[in-house]
Amino acid sequence: MEIKTYGANKIGGCITEIRSGNTRIIFDYGNNLDDSPQIDLEGLTYGTPQYNAVFISHYHLDHIGAIDRVLKDIPIYIEKTTKILYDIICDFQSKPRVNVKTFAFNKPITLLNDIKITPYLVDHSAYNSCMFVIDDGKEKALYTGDFRNNGYTGNRLLPTFEAIGKVDYLITEGTNITNDNTHIIRKESSLVNDFVRIIQKYNQVLVLMSASNIDRVTTLLKACNKTGHTLIEDIYMAHLTTTIFKTDNVNVPNPISYDNVMVYKPIYFNKKDTEVKDKYLNCFNDKNNSDMLYKPFIMNIRTSMLGDLRMFKRKHILTNSCLIYSMWDGYKQQEDIKNFLKSVKALGITIIETDIHATGHASKELLKEIIEITGCSKVYIIHSNLKANKN
Repeated sequence: MEIKTYGANKIGGCITEIRSGNTRIIFDYGNNLDDSPQIDLEGLTYGTPQYNAVFISHYHLDHIGAIDRVLKDIPIYIEKTTKILYDIICDFQSKPRVNVKTFAFNKPITLLNDIKITPYLVDHSAYNSCMFVIDDGKEKALYTGDFRNNGYTGNRLLPTFEAIGKVDYLITEGTNITNDNTHIIRKESSLVNDFVRIIQKYNQVLVLMSASNIDRVTTLLKACNKTGHTLIEDIYMAHLTTTIFKTDNVNVPNPISYDNVMVYKPIYFNKKDTEVKDKYLNCFNDKNNSDMLYKPFIMNIRTSMLGDLRMFKRKHILTNSCLIYSMWDGYKQQEDIKNFLKSVKALGITIIETDIHATGHASKELLKEIIEITGCSKVYIIHSNLKANKN
């Protein structure tokens, strides 16, 4: 089994190639989070197809966002609910949809009778994230994707690794490897009381976060239940949470099954093309009214919603408001985030100085434990700021 990694010494945009016999497979192909050029591979994105499949671990754009560049004759495999969620992400972010094949957890896929790939569910800040065991009959490799054990389903992680057992090669994300000893891996559940302590001081609470971080949405609703605030999901988040509820019957906070979850339709959505508006705009009308904005609420926001905040200011909605940053700290280096935070502050909205966030990635201690459980002879570190990756 031959393993090759591309862009492994950075967060996001890394690619892993595994070859055995006549079969060549790519695991994850996403956008870069930095300004480095997109990695193109002959036989994958240009020229004659030389790969048999691309497997995607989850819907974060640094793992899936470049799949529209993959040659059309190469099949792309995505977990079935992730595929539905990614279609929504594409519609809202004006990205082209891609035809893919879907898979289910724990059900092997065999390619050319050479390699068997089995997907397993892992805990991460993206719903239904997965890792893959690659078995060519002689050797086994484990590609982890992004994973952690500090989310709401984190207690399932180690039993899954133990069930997989021994492998020859481990290809693992190493996002937190370069953090110093003062870095604390917080549990998602521990954020609830932090949110409560802030929320109870303000009437309008804006949370700058990923709309697709379903664990964080759950945390916000738990905080709302303690303070009496209403959770307002923008229409994008509302479609993601409702899709999970309808597709997998998982009762994440959504406007259909929760009375205290409302829906807001941002101004930017009016600029979408007619097809997208026809598909999404008229949903949740019974959960969208102006009265909800004049009662204590928590709402997720993004940089594209600055016009909405200015409108809230004009209509005297923001009477006692704050903004909480609840994402990876690295995004603060991006110009759009910097400018957005400055504009929010200029509107008189209090910026909470302490970020409230739990990482979506494994701690160094967890990585050591996984290496021991798998008994692997070689480790490939990817998705990391390590300057040099030594196998």
